[in-house]
Amino acid sequence: MSFMQKVVDNIAWSHIGMKMNVAMLLLTVGAPLAILVSGEGLTRTELLDNLGLWAIMGLILTLPLSKLVTYLLALRPIQQLNGLCLQIQSGNFNPFDDIPPEPSKQDELQKLRHNMFWMGHVIGSRQKELKNTMERLKEAQQHIQSSIDYAELIQKAFLPSQEEIASVFKDSFIFWQQRDGVGGDSYWFKKTENGFFVGVIDCTGHGVPGAFMTLIVQSLLERLPIQSYEGDPARILTETNNAIKSALSCSDSENRPDDGMDCTFIYVEPSSNKMIFAGARNYLIIRNSDGSIEEYKGDRKGVGNDSTPPDFEFTNHDIAIHKGMRFYMFTDGLTDQVGGERRLPFGRKRFRKIIEGSYANFDEQQIAINTAFCEYQGTEKRRDD
Repeated sequence: MSFMQKVVDNIAWSHIGMKMNVAMLLLTVGAPLAILVSGEGLTRTELLDNLGLWAIMGLILTLPLSKLVTYLLALRPIQQLNGLCLQIQSGNFNPFDDIPPEPSKQDELQKLRHNMFWMGHVIGSRQKELKNTMERLKEAQQHIQSSIDYAELIQKAFLPSQEEIASVFKDSFIFWQQRDGVGGDSYWFKKTENGFFVGVIDCTGHGVPGAFMTLIVQSLLERLPIQSYEGDPARILTETNNAIKSALSCSDSENRPDDGMDCTFIYVEPSSNKMIFAGARNYLIIRNSDGSIEEYKGDRKGVGNDSTPPDFEFTNHDIAIHKGMRFYMFTDGLTDQVGGERRLPFGRKRFRKIIEGSYANFDEQQIAINTAFCEYQGTEKRRDD
C-alpha cells in the first residue's frame, strides 16, 4: 500500500465510523421501537413473535447488510480515492472532470478529494514547467555541441596533415584524442632547408579553453622565422615562452591566467643522422634496435607559465640516429590516465613495456597501444586529452 493510500484510509475511517454508528443505532434500536409503537393493539404473544421475527431476520441479514453498508459508507469512497491516487501516480495529474466542491468542516473525505485535486494541479504545473525547461536545455545543448563540432574542424585545420609527416617518416603513427571533442593537445611540423621540426604540445586546460590555447600557440609558432632556428628546438621554446607571456599579458597581474604548455620538440637532420631534442616538463622515449629503452627528460619549466622566467633558456640534447631506432613523443594524457583494479595512473613504465615488444610496423603498434590504454582505462572517465 502506498503512502497516499494509507493517508486516505486513516483519514476516511474517522468520518466513516460516525456514519456506521448512526446506521447501526437505527437498525438495532429504531426498528424494535417502531414495532413496539405500531404494535399497541397486538397481544403480548403477537408482539413477542414480531420482535423475535425481527431478531431472526436481523441475524440472517446481518452479514450481507453489513457488507453493503460497509461498501456504501466506507469502501466505495476509499476505492475512488485510491483510483485517483493511481491516476496521479501514472502521470495523470488532473484526474477530476470538475473541481471538487468546497468541503464542509466535518466531511474529511471531501477535504481529501479537494486537497488531492490541488496537489495534482500543482504537480502537473511543475511537471509542465520542468518539461519546458528540459526542452530549452536540450536546444541549448544542441547549439553548444554544434559550436564544439565546428571548433573541432577549426582546430584540426591548424594541425599538419598526415601527408606532410609521411613525407619524412616512412613508418609513423599519431594517436590523438581530445577528451571533449576539442582540447589542449596538438602537434606541430615544419620543414627547413636541411631538415624538419616536430613538436608534441600539451597546453593548459581542456575543452574549449584548451583549444583556444592550442590556436594561440600554433599561431605564435607559425610567426617564427623558422629557417633561422634550424637545429635549435630549445631556442624555439625560449622564444615561444616570451611570446606566450606577451600575448597573455594584462595590466592586472593578479588576474593574468597562468597558461602555457608542456611539450616535446625535436629537430631532425637526415643528412647527418642527427636529432636534437628539447622539452618542457615532457619526455622523449627511444627504443633502440636491440630493444633497449632510453629516456630523455626535458627541462622542469613549462613554456609561458608564471613560474618560468622570461629569460629562461631551454636545453638542447644531441642524439645520434641509428638504423632501427624508434622515437616516441607523447603528452601526460597517456601516462596520467587512471585505471586498472587499483585505479592508478597508466604510467611511463607500462607504456615502455608495450613499446619494448616486437611489431612489424607502427600500424600494429598503434593498435596495441590503443587496445592496452582502453582496456586499462575500463569504466574510468577520461582524465585528459
